Amino acid sequence: MSNCIIIPKYKFTEPSNNLPGRKGIATGEDHFTIAFMRAYLEDASSIHNRSKKTTLAFAREIPVNGYGIADLHVVAWNVLAREKFPDTESFVKVVRPCTRAFECKLVDWRKAMAQACRYRFFANQTMVVLPEKICARAIPYLNTFKKIKVGLWSFSPENGKIRVHHTPRPLAAKSKKYYYQAIEKVSAASRQVLPIP
Repeated sequence: MSNCIIIPKYKFTEPSNNLPGRKGIATGEDHFTIAFMRAYLEDASSIHNRSKKTTLAFAREIPVNGYGIADLHVVAWNVLAREKFPDTESFVKVVRPCTRAFECKLVDWRKAMAQACRYRFFANQTMVVLPEKICARAIPYLNTFKKIKVGLWSFSPENGKIRVHHTPRPLAAKSKKYYYQAIEKVSAASRQVLPIP
């Protein structure tokens, strides 16, 4: 069990639990998402091999008011002098972290694309993650993903393999307020505490 990666989940009321038939039981999509997150966290340095931002804080199901709940939200930064910052704004100004929001779906790639597009309000990069067979249906629309600046990745839970079809360049989040809010929520939920209060 020492090699097991534990992915924290933010303590929020989840709107999906209010839907009929949802009794808090993990679904196939939940299992897919967790398997992807573990594989991603093990391979992040090779997937983002050009990035110098190798320190990661991450959490599952981070809700941002009005823009959805990302299945995985990652804050990546380069540790400078291990200094503490008085607030999120100072942290962002000095460290310039890259935030990545992931939406994982088993079937409905169109819905995943729409959700990931909304995550651009609070993340620098957004990606859709699909099983390989479903991703094959989305690949003919890769130019659409590129135009709306949403990444497309496939994942095989059987062998833990992640295949990157497109990753958008990091862009400024559309809302500074929600960008800061998402970073604060990841900091509160993650074991890798960000150097902010």
